[in-house]
Amino acid sequence: MQRRLAPVTTQLRQDLAHTPPLDDLARRVGMSRYQLIRAFRRATGLTPHAWQMDQRIQRARLQLRDGDALASIAHGLGFSDQSHFQRMFKAHTAATPGQYRR
Repeated sequence: MQRRLAPVTTQLRQDLAHTPPLDDLARRVGMSRYQLIRAFRRATGLTPHAWQMDQRIQRARLQLRDGDALASIAHGLGFSDQSHFQRMFKAHTAATPGQYRR
């Protein structure tokens, strides 16, 4: 199943700043949107949206270690604003980006 979902994970990972419509992702692998959600959750433990958000946070952690500016990270990874980025980062890591950087 993971091989069949590879085009979806690749697309989600390649452009973290944009979330493609679920219907487009499902069509890409010949499934309905509901089949895709179920198959993706079985394969990864997360829905496509949650998986992409986790990938964004993982990338943000790397960028924070590199010393990138918070606003730049938030914008580059497709968060609506710096506050949204901070809330999501804290929800995933139990630390704010500033605390994580130290």
